[in-house]
Amino acid sequence: MTQIDGQVSDRGLRIFAAAGSIGSLTGAAKRLGLGQPAVSHAITRLERALDTTLLERSRTGVLTTPAGQALLSQIVSAFAQIDEAVASTRAARVDVDTVSISVSTSLASWWLLPRLPEFKRTHPEISLRLVTADADTDVDIGEIDLWIPLGLVERSDLDAVPLCQERLIPVATPELASSLDASSPATLLHGPLLHLEEHYAPRFDWYRWFALHDVETPEHLAGDRSNDYSLVLHAALGGQGIALGWGHIVSDLIDDGRLVALAPAVTTETPFVVLSSNRRPLSPGAAAFRRWLVDQLGR
Repeated sequence: MTQIDGQVSDRGLRIFAAAGSIGSLTGAAKRLGLGQPAVSHAITRLERALDTTLLERSRTGVLTTPAGQALLSQIVSAFAQIDEAVASTRAARVDVDTVSISVSTSLASWWLLPRLPEFKRTHPEISLRLVTADADTDVDIGEIDLWIPLGLVERSDLDAVPLCQERLIPVATPELASSLDASSPATLLHGPLLHLEEHYAPRFDWYRWFALHDVETPEHLAGDRSNDYSLVLHAALGGQGIALGWGHIVSDLIDDGRLVALAPAVTTETPFVVLSSNRRPLSPGAAAFRRWLVDQLGR
């Protein structure tokens, strides 16, 4: 929809809602997939159409004026209702056998994809749409049926079903393992550790693993780092170091002999879960896929 002088468009209001909620034109541009100049221009046109200032620009971002805050408080809830109605209508029209699921890249690559042929053999009528997301803040549950987050997500609009316990296993290639002293947790402190730097709600890292085993660590643990768990696993498989492997992801690699466990698994109190919206019922296909996930990961 285009906006001409004196008229207010849905697009202009949505851009303002994003900027006002985030407090940043750059942040709104990133969320909406627009250029920052386009966001600024759209808000300027909206302010001209309404003949009032909605946002005050500053070096650190933008602040809503009293008029802007009054408008923002009404349109955010209105857009939420509109988006929910659209999502419900889309879900009613889309083939119920099409299931969308958001998972991390590592879970999709190392666990899910190798097992999907088994699911398809028993459910050939269900089509799957896989969406990978490694930052749990980026997932739009209105567009997704099921979501397996990396970190902890606490939202009143979501239902959580446990999938499996979080089990951590120090792993390395057989060749590297043979050169290491893995006689105790403390000896691994001097090994080539591989670290995962998560950009959202970190779960369990080497610092916590050593603390659990009463091993004192320096303030900074040496070793290579990556913010992508798949890259951490590739580095481990390349013999570059010791990774903390999530049991459900590295179990196949251990069974195949590509990695070996250097210590017993540690089970945390933070299970992995599959999330879904509690504002709309799951389709038959999504419910079947969730049951399969629970069965497979719960083994």
